Amino acid sequence: MRVITSSFTSIFRVLLIGFMLPASMSFAGSLEVKSLQAKSLEENVIGIDPKRDIRVYLPTSYQSGQQRYPVVFYFHNMFWSNKQLFGEGNEFKSLLDFAIQKGELDEVIVVAGDFRAPNNGTFYGNSPSSGRWLDHITQELIPYIDQQYRTLPNKRIGLGDFFGGYAALRLAMDYPGLFSAIYSMHPVGTATGETLLHSKPDWHAMNTATSWEELQANVFSTVFMVMAQTYLPNPQKPPFYADMMVELKQGKLVINSENVRLLRSRFLLLEQVPFKAEALKQLKAFKMDWGRLDTNPDHVYGNRKFTQILMDYGVDHEAEEYNGGPFDKMWGEQGRVRSEVFPFIQRVLHQQ
Repeated sequence: MRVITSSFTSIFRVLLIGFMLPASMSFAGSLEVKSLQAKSLEENVIGIDPKRDIRVYLPTSYQSGQQRYPVVFYFHNMFWSNKQLFGEGNEFKSLLDFAIQKGELDEVIVVAGDFRAPNNGTFYGNSPSSGRWLDHITQELIPYIDQQYRTLPNKRIGLGDFFGGYAALRLAMDYPGLFSAIYSMHPVGTATGETLLHSKPDWHAMNTATSWEELQANVFSTVFMVMAQTYLPNPQKPPFYADMMVELKQGKLVINSENVRLLRSRFLLLEQVPFKAEALKQLKAFKMDWGRLDTNPDHVYGNRKFTQILMDYGVDHEAEEYNGGPFDKMWGEQGRVRSEVFPFIQRVLHQQ
């Protein structure tokens, strides 16, 4: 799986800053930062701070009226944060202000939860090792927002990119009725690609390392370790508290077939469609997209497989493969968030 390195993050921020919209806009929403103590994350064994900083965008009319608003929940990628999403200069906020002022998007509340975790982030699962993130979202974050703000729960939309796109899909599949619609931008974890699932990490290092620093030479090793903590948790097995798909036995690397089966069934969304198709059919609208120029083509092939099985099971959805990578086409005045995501949200808001 391809991940955002620190150098890429720097480039990405330059791209975001490059699209800064006119400061003279008459419409200007506000941004609030709230602190939420997550009981669901207190029992993890990897050092996640249960104090979560939630960022909430409120449209300009919120403070002066009493009306209720649709809510968009944004799930951020691994190696990223809601602070960067609504960061210095408020790039995403400016894009929201601009679209609302132009009449391209109705006034909405946008909530960016805090899904950071030590050593890369989270795979949005429920795990005794790495935290009950799905419980956090469904039992704490969303109820908190509904209690604190004037929301319209029947117009709740899930949105995310990359691993956050996986989160939007996963939540819609596991919790029917939670969202009225979802948009998953370049999700990963939908299906395997053209290479073997276990072909990219350094399994010797993963079986012998005593710290995260020893895994850094192969970025796939760190990502697959987070995956194992989430979907093959073993709280009794320090230092990473996870079992492995490939184990070191008597000096040789051996595939553990049962662990492969468990991880595939728990993690890959394609494996769950036969059991969760009816949940997805409850959505009023469902769109996913992906860039065909992802440097890891497994993500492209995986999404093609996923949309095909969705069609096999009669799940109505939009799926688009576009010219670009997973990040370079998203933002900016001409980016896909404005050209594709906002119009999708607007259609949902005007559905009867």
